[in-house]
Amino acid sequence: MPGTLLAPLIAERLGIVRTMILASVLSAVGNVVFAVTPVFAGLAVGRAIAGFGIGLAVVPGPVFAHATGGVARVALFGAAIQLGIAGGLGFGAILGDLDIDWRFTFVLSTAVALSPLPFLIGREGPSYERGAGTGFVKLAVRSPRAWRLGALFVAIFSVPLILGSWLVHYLSVDNGLAAATAGALSFIMFGVSAAAREGGGKLAQSNISPVLLVAAAPLLAAAGLAILALDDSLSFALVAVLAAGIGFALPYGIAVVQAQRLYPSEPTEPVALVSLVGTAIPVPLVPLIGSLLDDGYGAEVFLVLAALVALAGALNLRPVEGSLEPES
Repeated sequence: MPGTLLAPLIAERLGIVRTMILASVLSAVGNVVFAVTPVFAGLAVGRAIAGFGIGLAVVPGPVFAHATGGVARVALFGAAIQLGIAGGLGFGAILGDLDIDWRFTFVLSTAVALSPLPFLIGREGPSYERGAGTGFVKLAVRSPRAWRLGALFVAIFSVPLILGSWLVHYLSVDNGLAAATAGALSFIMFGVSAAAREGGGKLAQSNISPVLLVAAAPLLAAAGLAILALDDSLSFALVAVLAAGIGFALPYGIAVVQAQRLYPSEPTEPVALVSLVGTAIPVPLVPLIGSLLDDGYGAEVFLVLAALVALAGALNLRPVEGSLEPES
């Protein structure tokens, strides 16, 4: 979260491309610390450094993608994030089953973190007006459009993050599925999301109504969560994770572009704000939901999450359009 919060100020001073390079390097350094440290304190430092880098990356990345390839490339960036999560779940499980030392995972993660550098070094990025780095927040607080978009990001960011923490537990403990099966279903959800994010970007460039992406898609995700709450069979769980993965993913590209259009002179600011909202909310909710699951309220938790996602879709039946910047 600190990286996301400070990203607009850093991007303002370093530029979009240099900020992405910094994010890549910090992520790599954090993973190196993980791989070599012999003590728990070192692990905490490594996590902080890598976390700052990742939080920093998710702000200039979509802005650069939009400037160089439109909504389809924004969606591709989002798909890469989901693919990284799914790949981490899959490779982590495989390496664990092979009894490969856990430090090798962080060596591999270091290589992945550094992989963008050949494509970024020497590259010119988009330039924007330079301001104080705080103008958008004051406008957003008073804007119903910003609140509606924030609700959408809660649905497509916060809820999947919560599911990433507790879906395997819920499917295995509450629904009685084997742990390996529950893990496979979680992997499927994030893997499908990667493909659906890219597909959502291509749909956004077609003549399809934005309402289908930012309103109907969350309703599909809500239906998936409701199925998970009401039926504990494997076949319905598979349908549910497919529906949820697709529904969470389709709005990503157009939602990020809508956020940038709210403050076009410094588009990192709205991207940072909605990303911060989407990632901060799970921090207190993840342990709370874990406690509720332990107390046997799994179905109720998933029904509440379904209702929140459906509400976000309903609030965005009218697309968020236009800029909040005052006319000069």
